[in-house]
Amino acid sequence: MYLLPNLTLLHAALMVTTGPEGCNLFIYHLPQEFTDTDLASTFLPFGNVISAKVFIDKQTNLSKCFGFVSFDNPESAQVAIKAMNGFQVGTKRLKVQLKKPKDASKPY
Repeated sequence: MYLLPNLTLLHAALMVTTGPEGCNLFIYHLPQEFTDTDLASTFLPFGNVISAKVFIDKQTNLSKCFGFVSFDNPESAQVAIKAMNGFQVGTKRLKVQLKKPKDASKPY
């Protein structure tokens, strides 16, 4: 990924990109007030976060309380799952799992 000069790693992580297969996590039960920056900062200790995105409802402009984090390698993703699945943030316990490929739900 090409990074502009003066763009920090955290800012780079906020760009919407996905990592290689096995590197992309789906995070449920995020606190309502969590931002993309909060999400990236929370998962940064486990490896190189290449993107972090909290989904926002377009009509209400409120968080849907789930998001995605992508690492640059599957080992970091697995360490993050082990450490953060069930981890309490505020009053919520996170559910962290590998993102399923888009075609995984197709029966054919």
